[in-house]
Amino acid sequence: MLATPDGEREAALRYLTHLAERASAAETSSEVAEVLTEVAAPVHGLLLLTREVIVRSWIAASNLHGAAPGEEPEPLAPLGGAASSLSEAARVVRQARNHAARRTQPPTTVPTPYRVQSAASRRR
Repeated sequence: MLATPDGEREAALRYLTHLAERASAAETSSEVAEVLTEVAAPVHGLLLLTREVIVRSWIAASNLHGAAPGEEPEPLAPLGGAASSLSEAARVVRQARNHAARRTQPPTTVPTPYRVQSAASRRR
């Protein structure tokens, strides 16, 4: 969906907006995990698809400039780092997703018995 031009761009933007709204409206950890899965899934996650776009653009631009790997013009050279950062971000989001998926219900607190200390024990 994100790879198509013009009219489909609006659909992609609506999809991203919908994901943000789903995250805001989430009432359970599993709902949060579902949104994070869309963002960082290993094959079709948004972060990894974005990384793929950056890597392919980096390669294409380097080829068009006739640059050997590692000798890209300054504006192109940082794209490799950006691609690595997206991979790392996807890993972090997947970890958060896994944590959210494990927490299916809000934690319950167990009340601790309240003990009144005597004045003598407080002085010790």
